[in-house]
Amino acid sequence: MAETPIVSDSLQTEFRSNFPSQVSSGRDLHVSDVIVPIVDFSTTVGTSGIRADLQEALSFGNNTSFDVDSATTDITSSAGFYRILGTIYLPKEDPATSIGQIQITDGATTKVLFALINDNHTSGSQGDSESFDFNVFVRSGDTVQAEADNQGRVLVTVRQIADISGTLVNPTGYTGS
Repeated sequence: MAETPIVSDSLQTEFRSNFPSQVSSGRDLHVSDVIVPIVDFSTTVGTSGIRADLQEALSFGNNTSFDVDSATTDITSSAGFYRILGTIYLPKEDPATSIGQIQITDGATTKVLFALINDNHTSGSQGDSESFDFNVFVRSGDTVQAEADNQGRVLVTVRQIADISGTLVNPTGYTGS
């Protein structure tokens, strides 16, 4: 069979972007080349067929809740992917600036993931509150913490949604189909 180059610019561009190592070989896609398609079922198989929002659902057996009141509390230090949700409440009557936050630390550096600050310039008579719901990746050696100071309060729930390798953790009791 003849080695005839394919003259479709869009096909050649797509080929070069998906196979960058071939670009440096000086050889373009030819009519006689065999392309083997690969189908990735990992997102479907990993969740046993349930949608991502259902896979991340809270259940009695696999979430942990914390009520952090004027303290800093470790909420997870196991490597993996986590869903973290809750509410931060800061009282207005406190004369000092109040901070409630979710943070991640490697022991040397701390980075804030979510925070609420009440510097007593707000108009609410009851104080300030804010809800949060996000996912975070925790490396080996990292710790996620909830912090509330000056009479602040953080109510937080944490649930592991995947291990360090990305293998999904289904809700406790889910058996699949």
